Amino acid sequence: MSEIDYIDDTVDSTPAVEPIRDSDSDTDTDSAPAQPEMDQVVITMPAKLKRAIVAVVNFVRSLFTGEIIINPTVSKGYDYLAYIAFLMLVSIITLFSSLHMEIRENRLSEQVRLLGERAVRTEEQRVKATTHSAIVKALAERGIELNDCHEPVTIINTQK
Repeated sequence: MSEIDYIDDTVDSTPAVEPIRDSDSDTDTDSAPAQPEMDQVVITMPAKLKRAIVAVVNFVRSLFTGEIIINPTVSKGYDYLAYIAFLMLVSIITLFSSLHMEIRENRLSEQVRLLGERAVRTEEQRVKATTHSAIVKALAERGIELNDCHEPVTIINTQK
């Protein structure tokens, strides 16, 4: 068992920082211990804090060594981790497929716009080609004479 795994449940009554004593001093070392001076710090660590520190150190060590993978507590959550990974994968696939569809829709809408412009130009050309003067001119080039009707146009009423 390593030194860090050992947890002492008792509270230390001795200070964690001992007062500094001069070895040159004339005081007797066998006498009562000297009181710490005001500028020295006295630290005592409760058992709960020691356990918490050891737990954190053990966790960090298991992360770096890879022992966390075989930890029974962590291995119980593997199905949840697999589910989360699956959902992340589905989310990424959905994101890229929607991006692909948006690009495709933009491309198709651009093609529709170009086809609309082309249809307008074709319609203009058709209107120019089918005007009365264009028809007369085309018939004259072929040698056909067009006789226009000089009678007024009458509308036949088919409703009774």
